[in-house]
Amino acid sequence: MYATVHQFRGPLGELLPGSLGTCAFTQVGGLNGAVVAFWPDAAAAAAARQPAGTTWLDTGVYEVADVRTTTAEPRFAQLSWFDGPRTADQAAAERRASTERIWPAIRDIEGLGPSYVLTAADRATVIVGFAASIETIEATQRAVMSTELLPGEDPALLPGPDRIDLHRVLRADLPEPAAAR
Repeated sequence: MYATVHQFRGPLGELLPGSLGTCAFTQVGGLNGAVVAFWPDAAAAAAARQPAGTTWLDTGVYEVADVRTTTAEPRFAQLSWFDGPRTADQAAAERRASTERIWPAIRDIEGLGPSYVLTAADRATVIVGFAASIETIEATQRAVMSTELLPGEDPALLPGPDRIDLHRVLRADLPEPAAAR
């Protein structure tokens, strides 16, 4: 599965017909928004067109590298941006940290929603994490920051995100996990 991420300002317009699912966000305390659309393959993602009446600020095409499903209603979303290009070693270190250290530290937090790890061709990554409340996002951030590096983790390969955006969820029609399709 692939995804496109579109940042926008202004009226949203129609949400990318033909996608497997879409999510629309508006930035908390900001003017911008974002749309994440899920596509069956890279060609469909690359062919995504801007809907009439919407001004995209930028668009990125990503492979959906990981999905963590939960049952909490997605009311808020945190988009964590790890800009590319990233080295193969850095990407591998981030995957290990996510799987072996971060996910175990946050998976039982009340109100945690699904998350999607999106990876671009240059290994840039966007993590789209949903939550039922801002307090859940804050609890998740505290849990992540309280973890200790695992044996063999190199802090030089784990500088953290380049930016983090906090959004209200306007719409979340999330695709079924691949195993359910």
